[in-house]
Amino acid sequence: MNVFYRFIIKILMPVSLLISFYASALTESGTVIKNQAGATYRDSAGIERSTTSNLVETVVQPVAAMTLTFDQSKLAAAGGQVTFTHVLTNTGNVTDTYDFDIVLPGGAVISGASIYPDNSPNDGVEDAGAAAIDPNADIIGPLAPGESYSFVIVTDISASAALNSSDSLTITATSQQVNVNGVPVATGMVGTETNTDTVTVTDLPIIDITKAISADNGAAPSGPYTVTFTYTNVGVTDMDPANTNGVILKDELPEGMRFNGGVNWSVSGTQLTASGVTSGGNGTDGTSDLTFTTCINDAINCPTRDIVEFTMDGLASNESATVSFEVMIDNGAPAGTVYNTGIYGFDQDDSGQVDPGEVESTNTNTVPFRINAEYSVIANNGGCDAGTDNNCDGNDDTNHEIVNVPTAKQGERVYFTNYIWNTSNAEDTFNITHESSTFPAGTSFYIYKSDGVTPLVDTDNDSNPDTGVIPASGQTCRSYQVTDVNGNCGYKVVLVATLPPNATGGPYEVVKRATSSNDISKTNTVTDELSAIEQSTVDLTNNFRAETSSTVEDNCDAADDNCGFGAGAETTAVTTNTVEPGKTTRFTLYVTNTSAVADGYKLEYSDSDFSAGDLPAGWTVVFKDSTDNVITGIPVLAPDATFLVYADVTIPDTAATTTQSIYFKVTSETTGATDTKHDAVTVDNSGLCVGSSNNLSGVTHVGGSKVYTHTLTNNSNDPVGPVTIAVANSIAGFNTVIYEDTDGSGDLTGADASITSIASIPANSNVLFFAKVLVPANAQEGVINLTTITLTSPCGVLEIIDSTRVSNTNMEVVKEQAHDTDCNGTADSPFVTSQLSVEPGKCVLYQLIATNVGIKDALNVSIEDVSPAYTSFIVTGGVPSITAGTLNNILDGSTGAIIGSAGTVIPGDSVTVTFGIKIDE
Repeated sequence: MNVFYRFIIKILMPVSLLISFYASALTESGTVIKNQAGATYRDSAGIERSTTSNLVETVVQPVAAMTLTFDQSKLAAAGGQVTFTHVLTNTGNVTDTYDFDIVLPGGAVISGASIYPDNSPNDGVEDAGAAAIDPNADIIGPLAPGESYSFVIVTDISASAALNSSDSLTITATSQQVNVNGVPVATGMVGTETNTDTVTVTDLPIIDITKAISADNGAAPSGPYTVTFTYTNVGVTDMDPANTNGVILKDELPEGMRFNGGVNWSVSGTQLTASGVTSGGNGTDGTSDLTFTTCINDAINCPTRDIVEFTMDGLASNESATVSFEVMIDNGAPAGTVYNTGIYGFDQDDSGQVDPGEVESTNTNTVPFRINAEYSVIANNGGCDAGTDNNCDGNDDTNHEIVNVPTAKQGERVYFTNYIWNTSNAEDTFNITHESSTFPAGTSFYIYKSDGVTPLVDTDNDSNPDTGVIPASGQTCRSYQVTDVNGNCGYKVVLVATLPPNATGGPYEVVKRATSSNDISKTNTVTDELSAIEQSTVDLTNNFRAETSSTVEDNCDAADDNCGFGAGAETTAVTTNTVEPGKTTRFTLYVTNTSAVADGYKLEYSDSDFSAGDLPAGWTVVFKDSTDNVITGIPVLAPDATFLVYADVTIPDTAATTTQSIYFKVTSETTGATDTKHDAVTVDNSGLCVGSSNNLSGVTHVGGSKVYTHTLTNNSNDPVGPVTIAVANSIAGFNTVIYEDTDGSGDLTGADASITSIASIPANSNVLFFAKVLVPANAQEGVINLTTITLTSPCGVLEIIDSTRVSNTNMEVVKEQAHDTDCNGTADSPFVTSQLSVEPGKCVLYQLIATNVGIKDALNVSIEDVSPAYTSFIVTGGVPSITAGTLNNILDGSTGAIIGSAGTVIPGDSVTVTFGIKIDE
């Protein structure tokens, strides 16, 4: 009957028995994939702006997976033993433990079997002094992702086993991992593996070969290390040493490991020297002979990996011998564990030679060698061809150490692009920090991804923003990375320094540091330098905004435009208003930010240049905004923005006829930017008999209208009339209609009639009338129309000026995510902004919703995002998509940026970009 052994393991194997490598097949369990979108757009004033979405996080689910190598067939003598070597490797993304089940056949060949560890050293035989693994108690592990455990099964052969009879046993390893921190382990991968070991009984010679190496790890470069093959005749029949090819052994070394000569054969006791890279050497001891050949990488007709092959005489029963040689580890060999297995054949039928069918018939045990990671990093300005990512140099830490920006404005956002190069033999992630700044106090620093828009996030969950994984030197760089002339992979990181608004001078420096996440002692810096900060400027003008390099205004682009263009104060008054005693006159001022950064300003007045607040006795000045609210300063203006200010100057009743200079001044208390403008007021005592309320201003939208209410007063004791009304608009297409208050309601109604004159105004009384300004549908946003109403009476002419303008817009971006378990482009759960848990190989849909929350159209709307670390785009089932506009071309399985061009978005409307990503396996 079959004998069934179940190894239920509870003893934790020592860590020294574990063999590690550093390249897991799956994204590590618990990895939090963080992603944050950015968008750029232009507002109604033409200013380019940026905004970022909320941060969304996706947690990689734990997955159990494993390999068990390999099925084997060996010869054995009746009453003897045969050893089978196996390697168990954790290929999942979570630390795991395992139990073994061994099933012995019920036949007459295999009488028993014991399992032993083979890790100290890993040489194909049970570890010295190690106890057999208890079939009822022991647990294998824990093994971290990528770790391996080597073991041997020593199989006993029945003394009564018949010649040429065969039988097999099976060894099964099963994952014991169920959940991690309460999260169920995914079972879609391989959780159980089985190998079959087959034995055939013979009374002929049996050669068994084991392999060992003198160390299990080393740097790149390092060596020499000695590889030793021990070959033994475990059969009951002697092999004739006169036959010169009783055993043929071949070893093809893994990439990164090179043959270094030093061949020794225990039979001769002498070192054998190779005569060339494609030849070899030989040794002789009495009737025993050994020859070897080599085929070295780069030699003609040789493969990329070194090969050494030995042909040796056979051995007598129970006789052993060794053959060894030296190997070196290449400079720059990628970090990780390389595995090496020899393959051999021997004269199984005792015919006097190794027949063709016997060559390369049996594998030795597999020996691991860990090439240690030698982490290193360079941070510099790239050293690339100007304006490109071509011909960069990631090895030069001297000539490309400075990233220089020549000039910047006060308060400006200054962009420094740094290249972070992985110059090591292992993939790595680099934390990015900034330090040692000589920038002015109040400077704030922000770190962005290569696009300069998307925030740099933490991808390795150590709370520091980082580059994400950068492949080792010589490996293939990812699509969003840069490859230099030395084969290094680099990532561009953008540091944005927002300058304080009052700073000037220079030069200034800030040091940016890149630090290896795997070895924090490996770090490198690059210096970002700003040569100078320019002084901010402002221009105070009359009636029209000042022209700038960004905005054309032909009415105010030179000193002779009589608008106060340029730095003041002017020698003569720019504008002179005439007013009666006891009345108020209004100056229409524009404050234009002619700097490259936002700024705010205080308003001042004087009767000289300049003593703030000084005026003739009884005179007053009040500043108002476009909606007639009293102000003393101007809110922050974006670069090239302008602000309308009304300066209302009130004259006392007793004022004599004169022309009085008035100086207006704007000053930034933040940057020191300032400008002064010279105006004047002429007091007229000629006795106008008709008066009116002040000039008015208002705001409306394109195609809308604005109604202004005015009162015309007869200040005399006699009736005045007729009064003719003439209307002029400063901008073509605007229309103004005058209505009388026909129904006496005080508001413009359908009962009120339009008029062009007033027949008569009774003595000491007034007439109410309305000016309705109609804005054309093609009016430009931001323009200000001046409506001049001229009232002509027998005793004088009265002029009223009403001004009408428009307003701005704003965009908002919200990012949501949803499960797409089967990766078909259709959400399997509602879209949320909260965290999701997704396992490797599954998909997530992202939805970017950009909404115009303002009252005017947003122009040139661009919605941008990038594929997060550890993911790639999916193109299926209608994703990616945009509800309005176009997307850049996205390929299935690619990485990088996705850009939606939505054009114009009207107030209240939204544009949605939907795309999917797949988590790396």
